[in-house]
Amino acid sequence: MPPKGWRKDAQGNYPTTSYIKEQENITIQDLLFLKSVITNLAKDVNHGDKRLMINKDAILALQRSATVFVNHLLMFARENSRSQDRKSCNINDVLDGLDQIGFGGFKTILSTKMVDYQRALELRKINRSRKPVESKVESPQEQHQEEPQEEPQEVQEAQEAQDESNKTRKIDHS
Repeated sequence: MPPKGWRKDAQGNYPTTSYIKEQENITIQDLLFLKSVITNLAKDVNHGDKRLMINKDAILALQRSATVFVNHLLMFARENSRSQDRKSCNINDVLDGLDQIGFGGFKTILSTKMVDYQRALELRKINRSRKPVESKVESPQEQHQEEPQEEPQEVQEAQEAQDESNKTRKIDHS
């Protein structure tokens, strides 16, 4: 027996869950990005000036336009992945989608941001693997006996990459 409140359709059958999902209309309100994320991104474009005041209507316009743009781009990326008989999209599908919708100029920016993001993930992974070793409690005598160890080369390179990505975080408006 179906859950309480379900009504039979014209043929006298209870609807299935897929039938209900097909009948639901999805509006842009259901897909909107968080206002806090959009506001932080908008303030970050202005070189991190957190004192920047943005009108409530401007935030709403940014929120809706960002949602529409990302969904439009994702539609083309999905088409690219389906044409290659894959069920999921990858970065190459998104880059090809940018070409298809006429924003090929963003490919270089997006690819550099992707490299920076991957480096940041590697840095976090390295830092997480080091924390259990560092959190080991030693007596004060043991601390004086051991000499400070140098950081591994991977950690130094990852930290340098993180510093470099923070310097190049400013977005070009050319």
